Amino acid sequence: MVTLKDQLEEVLTDLESVGDIRLSAIISRHGLLMVSKVAEESDSEAFAALTATLHMSAESTTKRLSQELPKSIIVETDENSLITHEAGPNALIVVMASNEGGLGLILNELKKAAEKVKNLV
Repeated sequence: MVTLKDQLEEVLTDLESVGDIRLSAIISRHGLLMVSKVAEESDSEAFAALTATLHMSAESTTKRLSQELPKSIIVETDENSLITHEAGPNALIVVMASNEGGLGLILNELKKAAEKVKNLV
């Protein structure tokens, strides 16, 4: 029997087959980790909480400025981009991707993955 966790992990596996994604996770909007593919030295629970906080802060800011909610938040460093993407009312997908890969392709695949997660959660 295929569990919800198995289905969510499959979404991440499919997503990671595109571009140079270094880590990925599906988290609740409250910052609880559902599933992840994060390097062992990373603290997955803290990562989930911090990225949910980042997304909520950006939502609050854009809502005040434009009365709209963002679908994606991108934080770019010299080498990587951290992307959070809404996946329905209950979840976010978070990825860390190399800037050398195709971020456009990753964003496109994130939209598809988010729709799958939205239908599952």
